[in-house]
Amino acid sequence: MRVPAWFSDAYAPAEVPLLARLDTTRALLQRLDLIELHAADPIDLRQLQGLHDDDYLQAFLEGRAPLASRQGIRWTPRVRDASLAMLGGQLQAAQHALDHGLAMNIARGFHHAHPAAGSGFCALNGLALLAHAMPQRRIMVLDCDEHGGNGTEEFAARLPNLYAVSIFGTRFGCQGGVRSWACHVTREQGYAEYRRALDQAAALVDEHRPDLLVYQAGADCHRNDPKSQLKLSTHEMFERDLQAFRLARQRRLPMLFVVAGGYQTAERVARLNANTVRAARIAWTGAAAR
Repeated sequence: MRVPAWFSDAYAPAEVPLLARLDTTRALLQRLDLIELHAADPIDLRQLQGLHDDDYLQAFLEGRAPLASRQGIRWTPRVRDASLAMLGGQLQAAQHALDHGLAMNIARGFHHAHPAAGSGFCALNGLALLAHAMPQRRIMVLDCDEHGGNGTEEFAARLPNLYAVSIFGTRFGCQGGVRSWACHVTREQGYAEYRRALDQAAALVDEHRPDLLVYQAGADCHRNDPKSQLKLSTHEMFERDLQAFRLARQRRLPMLFVVAGGYQTAERVARLNANTVRAARIAWTGAAAR
């Protein structure tokens, strides 16, 4: 099985290293024959109306300082177009997951964006977008990035069909709230506590019965990542991914996943991302890891 994955060259402008590394991941996944690649189309701007506050959205679309660069990446037309392409791919991949069970968007830069501004290298919140664009669907986010999904948490309080579970080592303002649960795991607690947090997430899935589970598979939890407090080993991160995918597969719950954070070299992050895709294949088909 090759995992259906959405990507566009627009995701990865070469002059922005944090985004350019997405193409390194895409190339490795194709070389390993782990994915079936689909071309992502930019989002129809009408689908963004009402998601973020109007002043911020227009500032980002037009490049109006200082709001346009609030995410921490200097605004350029190509940075804007990268975000719009990733959001289009997010909607396309989500629909495929709903129709067929599993899909990937080779994208990053969503969960810190809050209604009034971008933050933490995230311009527009592509996790909250799914609930905004599909109000008839219950969307649950399982966020396993190193950093708590504070932006998605704010959106969960606004959108009655959005639920967010965040398991993290660095809080980043994530506290838990309306339809949002924050699980802080420390390095000292170790992977046993992380596994318990994933079990708690499974219980929340059973309680709220979402139509789509969105998995944010952050690579920045890794022990060699300069931003990591969790310091998970490569094996522990693979076990994390496997548990997350099995959570969805055992419940016949459609799942969309994104690659999220990672601040080692692009090649090392790509290898961790490839492990995530391997875990998806094992959970969905029982295929051996490659």
